Amino acid sequence: MEDKKQYIIISPFFPNDTNHAGSYVYDQVKSLIDITNYDIKVIKVVSIFSNEKDYIFRGIKVKIFRVFDLPFFIFPGIFNFINSFRIKQFFNKHNYLENLDVIHAHVCYPSAYLANVVASIVKVKTIAQHHGIDALQLLNGRLSFLTKLQKEILKNRSLNQLNKIGLNLSVSNRVRLALHSYSNYKPKNEFILYNGVDRDKFYNTNSVKTHDKYLVGSIANFWPIKDHISLIKAIELLVLDGITDIQLKLIGTGEKLQFCKNYVKNHNLSAFVFFENERSHVLINSFYNEIDLFVLSSYYEASACVLMEAWATEIPILSIKNQGFSELIPDYEIDNLLADEKSPISLKEKILGEYNRKRSYPFDEKYDIKNTIKEFMNYSFFKSDD
Repeated sequence: MEDKKQYIIISPFFPNDTNHAGSYVYDQVKSLIDITNYDIKVIKVVSIFSNEKDYIFRGIKVKIFRVFDLPFFIFPGIFNFINSFRIKQFFNKHNYLENLDVIHAHVCYPSAYLANVVASIVKVKTIAQHHGIDALQLLNGRLSFLTKLQKEILKNRSLNQLNKIGLNLSVSNRVRLALHSYSNYKPKNEFILYNGVDRDKFYNTNSVKTHDKYLVGSIANFWPIKDHISLIKAIELLVLDGITDIQLKLIGTGEKLQFCKNYVKNHNLSAFVFFENERSHVLINSFYNEIDLFVLSSYYEASACVLMEAWATEIPILSIKNQGFSELIPDYEIDNLLADEKSPISLKEKILGEYNRKRSYPFDEKYDIKNTIKEFMNYSFFKSDD
């Protein structure tokens, strides 16, 4: 019996039993295992200073590869000889070079860099998947006094790496266009792979909602770009207009959390805005099924998984114009489900519209992750020998 060809995933994020960061990558790996004939292997890239060891997560073996990342932050993008030598040793040690067909790298640094090192010693299809608008990670510098030099070096070296990659994947056209804003970005092949959702984890439970309030929910880190304050102010405007049977439930942590809590307290909104404890990822589906409307007020978003998850439970999902997820909203729903950025008034109007409609919003099954992966695997790139 002929051995299966290997498909290697390299990613700096992959969930474990205590941290669900990288859950989408897990869902993608699970779908690849289910619908392809590849032997799927996962390599999680961590800092040389990390104590993380190889582990198994829900049946998937995860190998840990440590990179010397300090030089990257001093002189960004310089992929030193130590890491190059070590990744070659790593692939040889674990027999990853045998029947190797695909290396699928998540994010540019360090994953795409590592993929190109391996591609220099064996013929292999290389993929780089970009999850964020800041695909070149130009905002990741730690040494402020080197910021200008860091960004310039990182930009040029990272673009050079991506131009070597066989296929650049973007999670939305918003991300693809951000990459094309660099004149020397010359990808060999491109594909937009939207974040699909695992329908075994996120679905409508058909439970009867017994609450007497219209519940609006949001899950997001309390970072400035998530713009929770505009959403809170939108609820405040509704309350001032006499809509008092409405509540906003917020899940998340971050630097702006206390600021938002103070605003709610100082504006007498404690009966309308609630800050809930984070739930484990396996319990998030119950949250979506409790609420009537999901809102993400972020104005810098590549393609938010939470919007796809909420949509899978068949509730309306309200987001901001010109972000990655807005590409999935049909023309006839744009006026209903897309608000202006940083605009409490616009958010208020859209929420009020859904409050009056009190509807469900059917999920488009083409975004079931099994279907998005099937479409991806049918792309001509996989049929070539390049």
